Amino acid sequence: MIDQKRHFGDIRLIAGNANRPLAAKIAAELGLELQESKVGRFPDGEVQVDLDCVVRGTDLFIIQPICQSHNSPLERPCLTAVRGAAAGPKKEVCTYQSINDNLVELLVMIDAARRASAGRITAVVPYMAYAKQEKKKKGHEPITAKLVANLITTAGADRLLTVDLHTPAIEGFFDIPVDHMRMALAMGAHFRDKLGLKDAVVVSPDAGGVARATEFRNHLKARLSHDIAGDEMAIAIKRRTPEDEPTIMEMVGEVAGRPAVIFDDIIQSGGTLLEVVRLLKKRGATGVHAAVVHADLTPGAADAVEQSELESLVLSDTTASAREVVGGKIKILSAARILAHAIWRIHTQQSVGWIFDTLSDRGKLPKFKK
Repeated sequence: MIDQKRHFGDIRLIAGNANRPLAAKIAAELGLELQESKVGRFPDGEVQVDLDCVVRGTDLFIIQPICQSHNSPLERPCLTAVRGAAAGPKKEVCTYQSINDNLVELLVMIDAARRASAGRITAVVPYMAYAKQEKKKKGHEPITAKLVANLITTAGADRLLTVDLHTPAIEGFFDIPVDHMRMALAMGAHFRDKLGLKDAVVVSPDAGGVARATEFRNHLKARLSHDIAGDEMAIAIKRRTPEDEPTIMEMVGEVAGRPAVIFDDIIQSGGTLLEVVRLLKKRGATGVHAAVVHADLTPGAADAVEQSELESLVLSDTTASAREVVGGKIKILSAARILAHAIWRIHTQQSVGWIFDTLSDRGKLPKFKK
């Protein structure tokens, strides 16, 4: 009988400028090298790509989160500015790379790989921006999550590998296979085994995050001898002002006399998170910690965290901002090993479900072995 499975050539990893340290960690976990790829800019700021490696017929993984970076490895002249006709342009170097920069880099790299006849192209997008607008809340709003899904697919990606989409339903926006990793399992085990917070109350900062926080709680409480009590979850009820500022109204659940751990998928300004921290302390929580998967931080957010009553904040390294602010109260739990195992299992056409089963059983993944 003829084997009907599709087979692809050698595995290749390339990366853009969004989060090269994470890409390097993934490559190191796999025992592979990142292939040479020149991802730069033309003088007018347009993205310029030369893959500079052979990808014909290969199983290609392009590692590029759609995030911002304040300290990009790509240095280029700033395009602002003329001080006067005689003075000429400012002699400044720009290292800030926006979400839009990194999205376009991803699309152009995918297009270059498709035109270079890669056998299969998997977009490894640890953080997918534009996911907060996944439905219309008012009459004239866009659905940007669907737009970005269309762009990635149209550019030529054959699959998507991502981490903690803002809403799981976004998987359905893609007309290509999506492998959706989640950090709740590893983070729950970390808070249980490393920080000794197995008795903590898990807090969702809004009603929309209850399913996410429940998964985190189940792994935080895994293998405990007592039953999970009904009061081991708390939910902050939030509304926004007409100026779109979050205002915490109330909280459901008892936290007095116990430590609390807030679990969420994204932190940007930190306003909602720190408002929940204040409410938890007011309600009598003995200490407040937080775990957030993605950190796409705005200026001043890290300082606000350091000055708050939050005792610790654990982030993954899916974005460049997390790496840029690590220190003090802010710690990193890397997603590299999870993504490395996922990449290898996609390449060898094995079940990715093994990753979730292993994390559930052990709380961590073994070191990768071919």
